[in-house]
Amino acid sequence: MKTVRRAALCAVSSMALAAPAFAYAQDPAPPAAAVQAFDEAFFKTYNPVTAADMVARVPGFELRDGDERRGFGATAGNVLINGERPSSKVLLSEQLKRIPAGMVIRVELISGGSSSDASGQSQVVNLVLRKATTAASPTTYVIGLRHIGYSGRIGWIAQASKSLPLGPNAELALDFQIPNLLGRGESRDVIRDGAGVITATRITNGQPKNRGLQGAGTLKWKPTASDSVNFNLQLAPTWNASENYSLEVTPAGALRNTLRGESEYDDQYTAEAGADWEHRFSPAFSTKLIGLSTLNSVDQTDTFETLTAPAARSTRIQARSSDSGERVGRGTATWRVTEAHTLEFGGEGAFNYRDTTLDITTQAPGGPLVTVPLAVSNARVEELRGEAFVADVWTVSPKLNVETGFTFEASRITQTGDQSKEREFTYAKPRISATYALSPTSQLRASLNRDVEQLDFTEFSSTVDFVNTSSIQGNPNLVPQQAWKSRIEWQRRFSARGALTLAAFYDAVEDVHDLIDVNGFDAYGNIGDGTRKGIEVRATLPLAFIGLPRAELRFNGLIQETEVTDPKTGEKRSFSITSERQGTAPGTVTLNGGDKDWAYVVNFRQEVPKLKSAFGFAAMQWAGRTEYKRAEIIEAKRDLPRVDLFVETTAFGPMTLRVYMNNIKAVPENRLRTFYVGDRASGIVSRTETRVSRGGPDGTRSYGFQVSGKF
Repeated sequence: MKTVRRAALCAVSSMALAAPAFAYAQDPAPPAAAVQAFDEAFFKTYNPVTAADMVARVPGFELRDGDERRGFGATAGNVLINGERPSSKVLLSEQLKRIPAGMVIRVELISGGSSSDASGQSQVVNLVLRKATTAASPTTYVIGLRHIGYSGRIGWIAQASKSLPLGPNAELALDFQIPNLLGRGESRDVIRDGAGVITATRITNGQPKNRGLQGAGTLKWKPTASDSVNFNLQLAPTWNASENYSLEVTPAGALRNTLRGESEYDDQYTAEAGADWEHRFSPAFSTKLIGLSTLNSVDQTDTFETLTAPAARSTRIQARSSDSGERVGRGTATWRVTEAHTLEFGGEGAFNYRDTTLDITTQAPGGPLVTVPLAVSNARVEELRGEAFVADVWTVSPKLNVETGFTFEASRITQTGDQSKEREFTYAKPRISATYALSPTSQLRASLNRDVEQLDFTEFSSTVDFVNTSSIQGNPNLVPQQAWKSRIEWQRRFSARGALTLAAFYDAVEDVHDLIDVNGFDAYGNIGDGTRKGIEVRATLPLAFIGLPRAELRFNGLIQETEVTDPKTGEKRSFSITSERQGTAPGTVTLNGGDKDWAYVVNFRQEVPKLKSAFGFAAMQWAGRTEYKRAEIIEAKRDLPRVDLFVETTAFGPMTLRVYMNNIKAVPENRLRTFYVGDRASGIVSRTETRVSRGGPDGTRSYGFQVSGKF
């Protein structure tokens, strides 16, 4: 591994990766890049309303929103808009929903050397948009109602988007959304002692009430022939609340305890403002400045009324507040040195912070108010980070394109509050990738890069989940997980709508992010070195060859293995997995397996032109997740795939009506918590809790309809 690192560092330190930032729809594609263009006619059969609908139908392409990273440069996804990345960290999948399909001239699928705004991606999609005019920029809308099983209530979504010309050199795009999610979850636990004897059963109900409002605007302005200026603004306040109820009884039916809880989320919002300015000194040289600011705030109050049989009552109040934000400034210079080389160099600075407080009190009826002590419950974490980078796109031959780059990062993290600590980090992050055209219809792509993951500042302070009797102590000693990531993939396009991609990857991971023991408490930390390896398959297959004209099958599957040495037992095991990927509406489901052993998504769509309609399904499933805590192992899985069905039609006028039923089999989640005497190293089980969870947006059947169109 040391030899590989040295070779990679030597190879990339003298070269850097970049591409010309092409800011206008008429700009040519990057040199030596393999470009496949899809015009408006290609997508007509899918009745797209937004750019998101179009990108979801690009053969052989899988949308990636980008990685969670501090700053701006390292968070790039794989979609560009007029050759540029928007000056925003809002998810690409969300931004694409704001662009009316009628604004898209064509969609370009680019392999090899692409814009440095999406460096490190083996493929990117570039949306070429037309200028907004009164005739070409209608208002698009989406209105939908949904009922989630067990909830007994109706949730809704409403969205409207509009692009407005402000003159020959400026345009304004606006988007408004009113999301609402009303669901209900139900679970039943069976509690056994170490010998497997049932000691109690527990029923828990949870009912969220989530309402929100989101407004976003983008202003594009071209003050001179050499300058382009963009502004982005988004504000999203939410008004959320939830109710919880739990009842635990003995096998004989005698009451053991009850819990009734209410959670209120006050002053909760996210906001973002971003801007960029590009100046072209000549066709071969340009500069770009980017500024970005984000804010997040939430005040949460949890009130729990508990009863322990026969008559012990108490009230517990957990008051938590969290404010966080980020300020980013980035400058780049792009120089087309020769027809074969494009250089980019620049720097970025960022300031991040998170301020968290957590106060817990309990009170018996008529008794005094008692403060519950909790380590690292109040913390302010600040990070000041800077980086310098240089990059190069090298057109070796008409068939071979090589991208190389080198970034050096330095940062200082300071924590104050219940614990005080200051640390400094430096990281060298080289990368190299190559694309080789084996034939006009097939490509081979390979990459090697040094990746440094983002620290989650929420893990620096303690959290408590009273309903599930779980707590995580804050850890100010966290360091970022790092990895050498290698990947090779082969892609074959066998028709305008058909493609197959096979990929293999291997990651040598350092400072694996996992759960650790800190003074007898669970905390997030680092547990040493590990590996991640696997294969991925993506396919888009028209089904006319089996007698299903106008039918299409899309498949994305992943099989992988992670391995690290457990700090408690000394045995090899997989990485801890604390969350799982949930599905979305049919036709837009994407794969994000994380560190799970396997996952797959299948989408089928059949067009029925005579009826101006289409129908189809989506099926998805992923491996179970396992969480290794100090004295507990949590295993959760769903035994059957989730299946969604839909029918859509344009037969009722200039709109698309979609009727759907999601999770038709109402697949529950099965969870097993195994508790050990002392800690897991003892191997002695003290008790187990087996849970079957139903309900919620993904644990039960839901159905509804959605109307979308333009006017």
